Formats: sequence, structure tokens, C-alpha cells
Amino acid sequence: MAKKKYSINWENNEAVSFEVNGVTYESLDDIPNWKDRDKLAAMMQAAEDDEAFDENLKFNEKEFEQIRKAADDNSMERIVLTLFTGVAVLMLVITAVSTFFNFQKLSREESAPGRVVEVIMEREYVNQQDRIVREFYFPVVQFTAEDGRRREVKMSEGSDPPSHEVGDEVTVLYDPDHPLDARIQSFASTAFMWTLPVITGILALAFGGGVWFVRKVMST
Repeated sequence: MAKKKYSINWENNEAVSFEVNGVTYESLDDIPNWKDRDKLAAMMQAAEDDEAFDENLKFNEKEFEQIRKAADDNSMERIVLTLFTGVAVLMLVITAVSTFFNFQKLSREESAPGRVVEVIMEREYVNQQDRIVREFYFPVVQFTAEDGRRREVKMSEGSDPPSHEVGDEVTVLYDPDHPLDARIQSFASTAFMWTLPVITGILALAFGGGVWFVRKVMST
């Protein structure tokens, strides 16, 4: 006995006709054999279940993609927060350490009268790639420390134009244990000491504020 052939014709995801061994029926009720009706009904149900599964699969894939994207965004936010927090802490540590050493230095310093005996000109690259050079002038100061020895010290702060001329009388601040660690008493030399703590302190506040702002936005 030859095996029967069944098929369903679909339009817009709806069954519009059925075939049994090449004979076309417009509805299941038109099929005279109940076994043929049941067979085609089962085929139609299976097709509808497959379609529902496909739609559900597409939905789950979309939902999974949204979850994955949200996880990636959260991961990126955590990385940024960790990086900003690390930089803020590092800048804060540098600020605290440099401030501590500055106060130590200020508390140890002694003063002595001195005289500028030389002004040394040095050229430094402002832009090495374009070979742009700028001239800086560093005073050399002679003074007598509390141990009675006369010393000449080239100051570490240079300027353009020169801030001192040969023969200028100045006040020298120095560490008695390290007399060569000296500077000319002036607002500029004091400001120079606090350049590093100020810069790192500002960076610590900036990165710390960034962390606070991101956490504030994330919590709302």
C-alpha cells in the first residue's frame, strides 16, 4: 500500500488549503477521511508550534543582547570608576607626601645674608621636536652658613629674563644639615616648592569629583 502524501499551503502564516495525495481541500472539514484530517491537523499544530518557538527564540536572543549590552556598559563603568579612583588616591598620596616634606624643609631652614656672584645662562628645549630653545638664567649665590664655612650655590630656580644680577644682596634659606640645599628667600621660590602639591591636589579633586559624579548619576 502506497504511503499517503500530505501537504499544507500557507499564506501569511495561515493555512489556506490542504492536500492529500494531490487532492486539494479548502478546509479540514472538507476532508472525508478522519485519519487524514487528524494527520493534517497534527502537521498544522506542529508548524504553529515551530513558528511560536522561532518567535520566542528571536525574542530571547533580543533580550539576551540587551542584557549583554547592559553588562558591558556596567563593566565599562566599573573600569572607569576603578581607574579614576586609583588615580585620585595616587594623586592624594603624592600631595600628602610632598606637603609633609615641604613643611619639614620649612621647619629646618635657617637664613643667612648672601650675594649673587654669578648668573649662569642655560638653554633648554621648549619644543624638542621643532628644536625651539629658550634661555633660562640661574643665579649663583655666595653665603656663609652657621658652621662658618663660605659656600657658593647655584640656585635651582631659573628665570627668563634673569631675576637677579651679579652683586645683588639676597637672603638665603638653607638646611643646616645640607647647606647646598639652599634657595633665595622670595615669593617665587616658595611658590615653586608648592607647585607639585598644588597640581596633584587639583588632580586628586578632579578625579575624585569625577568618581562622585558618576556614582551619583548611576544611583539615580
